[in-house]
Amino acid sequence: MHSSDPHRFPVPSRPDTTVWVQVALLVILACWALRAMAPVAIPVVFALLAVLVFAPLDLRLKNALPAWLSWLAHVIVMALMLGILSVFMGALAFAGQQLLNTMPDVSDQLDRVIASQSGSGGTESVPAGSQLRDLLGNASGMFGDWVVDRATALATTLANATASITGAFVSSVAIVFFIVLLTLTELDVWSAKLRASLGNSGAVAWHDAVASVTQRLRRFLVVRAGIGALQAALYVGWLAIFGLDLLLVWGVMTLVLNFIPNLGSIISAILPVLYALLVADLTTALMIAAGILLIEQVIGNYVDPRILGRQILLSPVVILVALLFWSWLWGIAGAFLATPIMLSLLVFFNHTAPLRPAALILSNQTSASALDKALAV
Repeated sequence: MHSSDPHRFPVPSRPDTTVWVQVALLVILACWALRAMAPVAIPVVFALLAVLVFAPLDLRLKNALPAWLSWLAHVIVMALMLGILSVFMGALAFAGQQLLNTMPDVSDQLDRVIASQSGSGGTESVPAGSQLRDLLGNASGMFGDWVVDRATALATTLANATASITGAFVSSVAIVFFIVLLTLTELDVWSAKLRASLGNSGAVAWHDAVASVTQRLRRFLVVRAGIGALQAALYVGWLAIFGLDLLLVWGVMTLVLNFIPNLGSIISAILPVLYALLVADLTTALMIAAGILLIEQVIGNYVDPRILGRQILLSPVVILVALLFWSWLWGIAGAFLATPIMLSLLVFFNHTAPLRPAALILSNQTSASALDKALAV
């Protein structure tokens, strides 16, 4: 009867736009700061992720050794970390250098073949760029030249980016090394600080969150490496059937780029097809593309979701958006770090009561209880 009574029908209050403006400004400022501090922020983030991955091994070795040899655990862990990083970056640098050395020769060879075919009526097998020219005349000739230029530019850009990453790694390895080493030597000190600051229950909750992040990161890296090795072996085997060269390069690029979900596998599939388009005939290039597409479909739609999907727990949309964001922020290094960063944030958010809704949004689960169950596995 009294519809105007404010207590009976309360009018919802409007959100304070000032708060949202302040939040937006803080986000923009944080993105600007992270991008401006990339030379320092990238090694620091990488070092912290390395600590999360290697800390359990360091603790096990330290407990297994006598007290007077506990320092040896740090030496073993640091040597292992540097060895893995050296192999990873060395393989990437080798692949990039091989592409840089090969692409000018391929371009010159293709130009000679196209020039010779334009003046003769030969019927021998020629690269696809020349076949396209013969099919469609001058327009196709310009298209063939465009394909050559774009493919060469793509390979050169990728190789230069690889060299840039390698150089950045060498220049920042000292920062990563000392951050990881000092953090590992002070783990007991930090545990005591947490107990003093948060109490026993808070310290236990924090320790559980760190342990969960560590477990997820290690599983992600191991499974991603296994899937990448399988896909690289299949690619190399298929390309070897057609006598395509640079097999080691394609295998290394496939293995390395598989650590970038979604986009990495696409790039690793396109590169050998483009190369085959330049050096082989069109039929061979199409057959190589068909085989790689089949391998990619089997790995991407069957193996990857069933193995990695149970480990990563991130929504595919979140992975793609995070990949775009961190790539824009930190370049190729950000592309490699995007998934580990988002996976760490998901676990930490889920262990923080006010942020649990954000963790659910980031995940590929439909409820908080399902996310807890998935993280407990």
